Formats: sequence, C-alpha cells, structure tokens
Amino acid sequence: MPQPPLTAWRGNTLLVSPDPRFAEELRSVLERDHRCRLVLASCYQEAQQVLEDGAPRVLFLDVRGSAKGWSTPVLRHFVERWQHKVPVVTISDEGYDCDWAAIADLIVTGHLQLPLGRKQLSDLLESELERGLCQGVPGRSVPGVLRARTLTCKSYCPEMVTLLGNLEMVAAHNVTILLVGETGTGKTSLAKIVHELSPRRNGKFLTVACGALPPELVESELFGHVKGAYTSADSSKPGKFEVAKGGTLLLDEIDVLRPAQQAKLLRIIETGEYEPVGSNDTRISEARLIAASNVDLKHLMARNEFRADLYYRLNVLEFHIPPLRERPRDIVPLTMDFVQEFCTAHQTSIRRVDPAFLACLKQYDWPGNVRELKNHIRRAVLFCRSDELTPDDLSPSLLEKIRERQAKTLASTPLAAPSRSRLVETVARTERETILRALRETNNNRAAAARALGLSRVGLYKKMRKYGISQPAQKSE
Repeated sequence: MPQPPLTAWRGNTLLVSPDPRFAEELRSVLERDHRCRLVLASCYQEAQQVLEDGAPRVLFLDVRGSAKGWSTPVLRHFVERWQHKVPVVTISDEGYDCDWAAIADLIVTGHLQLPLGRKQLSDLLESELERGLCQGVPGRSVPGVLRARTLTCKSYCPEMVTLLGNLEMVAAHNVTILLVGETGTGKTSLAKIVHELSPRRNGKFLTVACGALPPELVESELFGHVKGAYTSADSSKPGKFEVAKGGTLLLDEIDVLRPAQQAKLLRIIETGEYEPVGSNDTRISEARLIAASNVDLKHLMARNEFRADLYYRLNVLEFHIPPLRERPRDIVPLTMDFVQEFCTAHQTSIRRVDPAFLACLKQYDWPGNVRELKNHIRRAVLFCRSDELTPDDLSPSLLEKIRERQAKTLASTPLAAPSRSRLVETVARTERETILRALRETNNNRAAAARALGLSRVGLYKKMRKYGISQPAQKSE
C-alpha cells in the first residue's frame, strides 16, 4: 500500500526514550497503522529542545530503568509549558514511581507494556487518544499552594486555588475569619496555616472543640473562671482567650454554641472585652479568633438557632471548603503526600504505586473527606507486603463500597442507541459487566474468573485495569 502524503498525517508524536530498538519498533507501527510520524528524543535535554518548538500531538514517555529520572522534569514541563493537556502515554514494566505518581496521574492518558503489540497500541490510540490526536484534550491548571512553616496545602481544584489565595491575603491582617466545611475537609490545618502565615506565628495556636465540651463548661473553657464561681471551682483558671494571648484561637464547631454564649462571642469579636465566669473584672483579649463550622450558619440563622448579628459579623470573611468528592483532582496528590508521611512515620519503604490503586481511590466519593482518605492510606501502607501499593492493600470494606458504587453507576447508565459512534462504548460496557459478573460468581477468585471468561490471568488483569475495576482482596486460588 503506498504511503499517504505528508499532508494527510495527523502530526508528529514524540518519544522520549534511550532505547533505539524500541523507538524503531514504535515508529514502524505508528507510520504503518496510524499515519503518525515519530520524533525521538534520547535524553531529557533533547526532549526539552523539541518541546520548546511546540506541543506534539502525543507524547510517549519511556519510564523504564535509567529513563525514570527523566519522568518528573518532562511531565512538569508539560504542565508548565501548556495549559491544555497533551495526550501522554508511558512505556513501563511496573507501576508509577512514588516520587512522580501524583503528577503522572494528572496528565498520563494511557500505558503501554512491553513487548509492544500492534493491537495494544491501536486499542489505546483509538479508545483513549483519538480525541487528543485530533484536537487536543483540555488540561489541568498548575496547583495552588499555601505553604507555611510546618504545613503545606495544595490543590488542583479551581475553587480551592482561589480559597488558598484569599486565605494567604487575610492571614497577614488581624481579622476574624470563618471556615465552613464538612467534617474532615481540613479546617484545622487551614486555620493553623493562617496562623503560621500571620504576624502572630510565634505565639500559641490553640483549638477548642466546642462540640466536645458540656454546654455548661463552654464559657469557663473560653473565658476562664474565678475561685468559687461554681461548686467545683476550687481555684481560679484562665480561659483559652487569655492563654492564647498574642496567638490564635480556633473555635471549632461554633454552630453548637448557645445563644447566650454567642452573644459573649460577638462582644469579644467587636471589642475584645470579656469577663471570666463569676467575675466582674473586664479583661481584654489579645488573641486572634478563627471560627469553624461543619454546617452552613445561614441555615441555622434562618431557623433562629444562630444569632443574626453574629452571623453577619462572621459572614464578612467566610470561606467555604469544598468536600473531597468535589475535588477529584486532589485525591492522588493527597494520597502520595500521605504515603510519604506514613512511610517515614512507620519506617517502611514503598517505591511504586499501581495505577489501578489510584483508580480505585478516584472511584469512591469519600464522605469522610481528607480525614477518611488519610486513614485508608495509613492502613494500605501498613498492610503493603511489597514495595508497591496495589488495590489488594486497601481494606475489604472500602473495596466493597467501590464495587457497590460501580454497580449502581452501571445500573443507572442507559444503553446507547445502536449507532456507529456509540458502538465501542456499548461493547466496552458489556465486556465490563461480564467481567464483574464473573468475579462475583467466582467469589473474586481471579484465576477461576479468567478461566470462565476464556482469558489468561494477565489478560483479565489488563482488562480490569482498562475498565477501572478494583481488585478485591485475593481469594484462595
């Protein structure tokens, strides 16, 4: 068959690899089957020079052996050089390295495993990269970062990026702020970052969990009491506002305060004045106040459960922290930060992470938010039996919830009309459903499921990864 004219080619693709033999093999398949011209960069410096001339239509990145050292700078160059996403395919024989897993998950579109098969490459290009080869794929912006002395918060979620920038601005000023967000979204961490970025950074940072205190002890905890103020007050005790002095005081779960306590809080916000319980001695607080709530105070105010004057005072600098289910781009970066943290804390070593492990995490809606994610990653690190995290390291309860969510999504997805444009999706959906059914019928025994489907175990595993099917805890085989 004659070669098509160059004007018919879809455009250059770039391979970054030190392996000339593989480069020739890939070039042959791309030119013969897909009319794509391949440009080879045998080192990072050559890749950087090629990338400066413009974006390729697709990047093939070799991450085997010595080439692993190039992965992070090449991928970061993509993020920084273009705001749109260039399709990226990695060539590997194992999972992501931990040091670049987060950024790879953000922009890597597909994976090739050697030996290279023409069908494997064709399926990848046709199913995952066709849109990118023709018109490019919308990209993800660089993260917003709020970095303090002991804590750092970063996010790829546009809403969070804006929030972090605003918090950095108000941190420098002695003003009261309100953080609103579901349990586990990181309100305490953000409050501490604000403290560390403020001129009060050398003072104390104290937290009062209002919901954990008996209502009758809240005022004593906040404002202190004098000896004899009540039956068990055998001696005077300073409150948190006094102890915090020139530092910062976080009042968590401010929504549980009673109306009388809210009135005293409004007074101390506006004038700084307060009296310890049982005393007429007016004192002045020097502490900065940060309030936090798990619920929207506006709804409580509408039900007369929260003072309107206090709400409007706090509402001036109110920041809503989105739940993790609305920040899907942050799941993997947070995961890799937690992996590093727990490897250090528990003196263990994890070098790689299976992309299927990350896919499982992204298929769960995390009702417990960042705190729940952190707890599951701690468990996975402790239960990991090798130097690579896989879905088998996740808790059985989490895997079951993920399977239930997959089943609900599958059941609620209407079958498409039998048209050419939807045929591939219909076939994929049917194949995925068949695999899930085989796993259920064999009690998650992958070897038995593979036999029932007429596949090898490796073939079944690849299809599970292709369709984002989490691997349940391994049954006896």
